[in-house]
Amino acid sequence: MHPAVQKYNKLPSTGNELSWQNASETARKKAQSKAVLVRHLLIQECGLQKAFDVLVKAYRANTALGTITTAIDALGKLPGRATIYNWCNAYKDNGINGLLPNHKGKTQTKYSWLARSLELYHSPNSPSFAQVADQLNKEGYKAEHHQVRRFINALPHELGPQSPYRMGAKLYREKHKDHLLRSTDNLKPGVMYNGDGHTLDVYLAHPKTGKPYRAELTAFQDVASRCIVGWELGYAESTLDTLAAISRAIKVHNNVPAMFYLDNGSGYKNKLMNDDTTGFYAQFEIDVIFAIPGNARVKWIERFFLHMEDRVGKRFSTYCGRDHDDRHKQLVLKEAKQGKKALPTVDEWIAEFKAFLNDYHNSAHPEVKGKTRQQVWDENIERVPPVEGDFVMLPRETVNIRRGRFRLHQRDYSADFLHQYNGQELIAAYDLHDDSYTKLYKLNGEFLMFANLKAKSHAVPSSRIEQAESARRTGRLKRIDTKRREIQAQENDERIVDLDSITKFAAPITAIAEQKSTVNIFDFDVSPARPQHEIDLDELLDQPKLRKEQTYEL
Repeated sequence: MHPAVQKYNKLPSTGNELSWQNASETARKKAQSKAVLVRHLLIQECGLQKAFDVLVKAYRANTALGTITTAIDALGKLPGRATIYNWCNAYKDNGINGLLPNHKGKTQTKYSWLARSLELYHSPNSPSFAQVADQLNKEGYKAEHHQVRRFINALPHELGPQSPYRMGAKLYREKHKDHLLRSTDNLKPGVMYNGDGHTLDVYLAHPKTGKPYRAELTAFQDVASRCIVGWELGYAESTLDTLAAISRAIKVHNNVPAMFYLDNGSGYKNKLMNDDTTGFYAQFEIDVIFAIPGNARVKWIERFFLHMEDRVGKRFSTYCGRDHDDRHKQLVLKEAKQGKKALPTVDEWIAEFKAFLNDYHNSAHPEVKGKTRQQVWDENIERVPPVEGDFVMLPRETVNIRRGRFRLHQRDYSADFLHQYNGQELIAAYDLHDDSYTKLYKLNGEFLMFANLKAKSHAVPSSRIEQAESARRTGRLKRIDTKRREIQAQENDERIVDLDSITKFAAPITAIAEQKSTVNIFDFDVSPARPQHEIDLDELLDQPKLRKEQTYEL
């Protein structure tokens, strides 16, 4: 059963009962006028019957109280004795709710297609009322589109035209449901950083290939001041960009935050960042809060990205974000591919972004009145400097000491007196751009010594980043070459065989065939139905067991 039908079946049946909350404004005004008369009569000490007679005489003589006269005029006429008695009894039993009119108009007809119409209307493709009515008629029901429209519009909001089943539960929650309003006035600048990655809504020229691509911006924002304390522009969300952005923020501002409020992306949840012993958070004793997946509203930096695209992204002709002109964007990309127009460069975008950051930091703070974001940061920050003065963020991994040395990333490192720690596990901190040294720490974080590269193979690049890029490039070229050979074979309708296996198997047969000698067929495990004769090499190679097709990974 469709969830919308289940929710519809659980709706409370109101019947002829009305409450003050679901009554119309007209019904409420009428009940209030009745209540004026009922309360006046009930407080009289002479009894209800005599009090009603006095009220009738005073009203007809125009000597009644102004509130009584106004109430009777609102009701249209002076009610009779029996009506007044009924109103008084209802008021005693149910209060003012008992005075609400019971008449609700014509009762809605219970059609047989109501549940089926809910299933059709709340399907993901969002059909119209007319489409639902047409489908109902095809299934044997008798329904008009105005009947379907009246039925759907009379339902609660969660079952109406903007239900979560039509627009999606996430979008419905963000647009129509209440949410928690949070304030950051109890936070001081420098205490909590909010970090996230954002794919730019602008096509830029790739620095190496020149082709259009969308870069990934990794940024960290101070929650209290809303200032951007660190950022990095890369090809995609990665641990290295995250590490570079936050290490730059710590070094430039000379402050280690107490907490991170982060996304659940791979750039933040990985061993390099999140390991209990060697991770970045553990290294600086930073408490990490991971946001609920799919709940972008709780991340302050998401509003920054939205504001940034409006101020920076829309300045470029290759903008592809919200409210963009898709035809114009496609035309620009086509002209760029043809060489008629140059794509924006990374440096041009960075220049615009830096200018925007300057204006953004000097604009009014959203919560602290009369001060800018930069002023809140400068005036209230309490810095917690990192322990090392010459701060360089070094990723860390655990290593095992053997014979006074250890191996890290296919490199051997050694140091004087390192053999004293043979058989122990230590922490090695390494530089991504320089593999000539590492720093060794105990598992509790106590610094021990520097370890230098013992032997370097010239086949391995000195930079770990260069090594990773080289491996990635080699893999891409290999996959492209494999795909090329497969396409060629398919176009030529060629059979793909394992030549190495054929060569090994056919070498002795070829030699015998060249000598034109006869052989015993049983020596080659051929069918015994044929007598001794001269072997045909081409026929033998065409045997199914020799055609070993090669498969490829796409």
